[in-house]
Amino acid sequence: LIGDLGELAKLDAGGLKLERESIDMNDMLSDTLTALNVLATERGIRLSGAPESGQIMARISPQHIQRVLNNLISNAIAHTPAGGQVTVTLARNLSKQVLRIEVRDTGHGIAPQDLPRVFDRFYRGERSRQRDDKSGMGLGLVIARELVEAHGGEIGIDSVLGQGTTAWFTLP
Repeated sequence: LIGDLGELAKLDAGGLKLERESIDMNDMLSDTLTALNVLATERGIRLSGAPESGQIMARISPQHIQRVLNNLISNAIAHTPAGGQVTVTLARNLSKQVLRIEVRDTGHGIAPQDLPRVFDRFYRGERSRQRDDKSGMGLGLVIARELVEAHGGEIGIDSVLGQGTTAWFTLP
């Protein structure tokens, strides 16, 4: 919590310094899926990724985008029941000159009235969406939004209650 609040303070003050590098997003996605597969397996969830073929290079701050990926995938795993699926896709949109990363789960979904507030600080949504382990303080999505926007991208969440959620972000 202290680390998250410190990160938010830096973001709010404009003190975040992005040290960008050209990174193959397929490699980053593969590494992230490998690292989080242990958590998914422990919870009885299938975690898979569907990157595009070849290298997909982006000029990003690797540790910051890694944090966004970890947050979105961890959230999907936390909100998907055993036997469910979390799928991460990476695709290029050449007409818009962006990369789009989607994290789709087969969890409970988010109620329509909660969707507009998921990026609000400390907002944890309806009771059925909250995790049993009480971890998280409702800052992860706020930080993810700030980091994606600092890279010139967009972030959003689409959900249908009872059918699952897709969290997505774009990068130039």
